[in-house]
Amino acid sequence: MHKLTGLAFYLLAVVIFAPQSHGGEWHVAGFSFSDELGGFDIVSVRGSGTDADPIVVVQRQHIADPVTMVIRPLEKPYPNGEMKRQAFVNFSLVVAVTNGSNRNWAGMDLELQEIRGKPSIYHDGLSFDQLKSFKQKVFRSDKFASFSDLIEPYDRIRFEDGHVVPADTVRLKVYITDVTPTNVFYLVQDPQILMAQAPQDVPTRFARAKD
Repeated sequence: MHKLTGLAFYLLAVVIFAPQSHGGEWHVAGFSFSDELGGFDIVSVRGSGTDADPIVVVQRQHIADPVTMVIRPLEKPYPNGEMKRQAFVNFSLVVAVTNGSNRNWAGMDLELQEIRGKPSIYHDGLSFDQLKSFKQKVFRSDKFASFSDLIEPYDRIRFEDGHVVPADTVRLKVYITDVTPTNVFYLVQDPQILMAQAPQDVPTRFARAKD
């Protein structure tokens, strides 16, 4: 009896946590990742969320304006048959974005939001691993040489010092924790556009431009 129960539990877990796509919503490692808000398409999702095996979300962003990925922690089965949502969100994430716009990207901001359209405040529990649970945490990108933490009044990482031309792909690695998980949270991806330099050697500035 116990062997049958254990096998059934194992098969249920495999079904729930195997990578799956549901019309723009992908399930992997106890989370769903969705492009339902538009502006980009998720192509694939893989990985377990550890530092050595991060969750990799491969996508194509069609515009040079901000787009928002919807992330939902999934309920998982416990041996007693209950379905529970994990009490602590903690994973390594790589966003692999192909520039599908007609603009060169000179940087990329990633911002976490617990409530869509509102900054994630310090005490809401959601952050780019402000608890430093990943001991060797290093945010990195293969196209941008530097990054900065912009954590007040929001949770934002800015990658810069590089460029991504149309049809090229950039990889951005971050770490996400949420000590008080909700049913859903959001990751805003905001390409920074390098404007042409004005006369008189006026320094260039990052500015958002629509396609």
